[in-house]
Amino acid sequence: MISALSRYCAPGLALLLGLMSATVLAEVKIKVKGVKGALHENVTARLTLRVRAAQGDLDETQIRRLHAQARTDIRGALQPFGYYDPTIESELAFDGKHWNALYVIERGPVTRISEVQVEFEGDGADFEALQERLVGIPLKVDQQLRHEAYEKTKKRMSDAALANGFLDASWTAAQLRVEPDKQQARVELKMETGPRYFFGPITVEQEGLSEEFVARYVDLRMGDPFNAKALLKQQFKLSDLGYFQAVEVDPQRDLADEQKRIPIRIIATPRPRTRWGFGLGYGTDTGARVGVASDWRRINEHGHTLNAELRLSEIKNTLGATYKIPLGSIPSENLSFSATSESEQLDAGDTLKHVLGVSLNRIPGAWTRRLYLEYTHEETDFGDEFATADLLTPGISYSRSESDQPILPRRGWYVFADVHGAVANMLSNTGFVQGNLVARAIHPLGDRIRLLARGEIGYSIVEDFSELPASQRFFAGGDQSVRGYKYESLGPKDTLGNVIGGQHLNVFSLEAEYQLRNKWALAIFSDSGGAGNDPGPKLSTGVGAGVRYRAPIGSLQLDLAHPLDGDQSGIRVHIGVRVGV
Repeated sequence: MISALSRYCAPGLALLLGLMSATVLAEVKIKVKGVKGALHENVTARLTLRVRAAQGDLDETQIRRLHAQARTDIRGALQPFGYYDPTIESELAFDGKHWNALYVIERGPVTRISEVQVEFEGDGADFEALQERLVGIPLKVDQQLRHEAYEKTKKRMSDAALANGFLDASWTAAQLRVEPDKQQARVELKMETGPRYFFGPITVEQEGLSEEFVARYVDLRMGDPFNAKALLKQQFKLSDLGYFQAVEVDPQRDLADEQKRIPIRIIATPRPRTRWGFGLGYGTDTGARVGVASDWRRINEHGHTLNAELRLSEIKNTLGATYKIPLGSIPSENLSFSATSESEQLDAGDTLKHVLGVSLNRIPGAWTRRLYLEYTHEETDFGDEFATADLLTPGISYSRSESDQPILPRRGWYVFADVHGAVANMLSNTGFVQGNLVARAIHPLGDRIRLLARGEIGYSIVEDFSELPASQRFFAGGDQSVRGYKYESLGPKDTLGNVIGGQHLNVFSLEAEYQLRNKWALAIFSDSGGAGNDPGPKLSTGVGAGVRYRAPIGSLQLDLAHPLDGDQSGIRVHIGVRVGV
């Protein structure tokens, strides 16, 4: 009985044990030898065994099957670089804990290009702009075959045809013929361009603004070659004006006339004429704060705008308004008139100032230039000293920024430079010249680390420093200056120990930010800075660490900073938001 039972159960038991052993999960370690650089990266990326192992542990059956497939994966990874006949040795072993896969690769002979036929046909065959795009293509006879060069050449030809109005362009031949046994490859790329198209009548449908005003910002011209990039650029330009909720650019190709002119219809949906905004918040420099702002986007059909804002906080209160008159044909170029009242509590006392200003804002090339004239009346109460000042200050500033993203960039830089001053007895109590330079940069270090650097230098030439109001003096310390120190607490002091500001300023900061897998990041930083009456003021240093959260409005920051110099001690908490560079 038992003998008969074992005879029937033994095969099933053996099968069950076999299935159990096949489902034992283990980690896979992979080594690739014989290739370096881009070849090694591509081989590693194409190994299905590595990809599947990274997604989770595999059983023995899966590992052996994917290991057997690895030769095919490796051959496919080498071919884009011109290696079609490699020698591949592979090993797979289990050490009791891990599966170890080893692949030793000998690339073999390289495949070279033996023939190149690249040309445009049809109406664009003799078109100069198209022929210029064929100069310097990355495909040459006797050159090592790289599939990337082939794809780049195809894209260059397609982009050139579309950019010059050949919308019906199509390939009559697009072949890469490889003969592995001869280590040779032949390239044939022939494009039939078809007829050339042009921009037809340009119409803009919008409300609230005069046709003449909107026409200043329309760069498309009837008769110019049709260009898809020009349409996209036009859409962005009208959106940047700030008057429209949405801008749609519709090329009506089905209405093209016999001269191949395509009518362009632009539909601009207006934003609400007035916008109100309210805000509550807390900043280390300002304390609790509340704000209300209003924008009148279209005062009239000529695009005039008015902005008014009230900001209240524990340290600084501001009420201001700005009236802008658009100029020229570039968004953000304008003539503006402003009026501002501001009160602030400093370490040494209180200040109150009223400012009337006019500025001409232009964008000559890549830089934004601001020419301005401001009249300031300021009252300062520093301890036992009460002073009033009147200043008429002309000035000029330049600014520029470049980044890969506008809100949360990984790479970019920003520069701001300003020079302004006043002449004594010309509606001014005192004479001075002051310069200010601010620079910031962001640079990636690998996939997860950003390095952020910041610097600010201020320099003043003053006839009588005691006559200079607080708004024209330099202070250091706070969220945007030297973290670890109280807001504007670094600078020369009076006889009572109150910080009264200095003629010169130096601030420097270096920060490393490590991005976690979610929207959070960790940061460490060191800030140094100071204000003084000598060109090289004494620097105070603060160090610390913080956390970051990537939100749609920017990077929300919480920092803990510790001062290393002076009479301040302990840990200061800094809360803020960083937008852009």
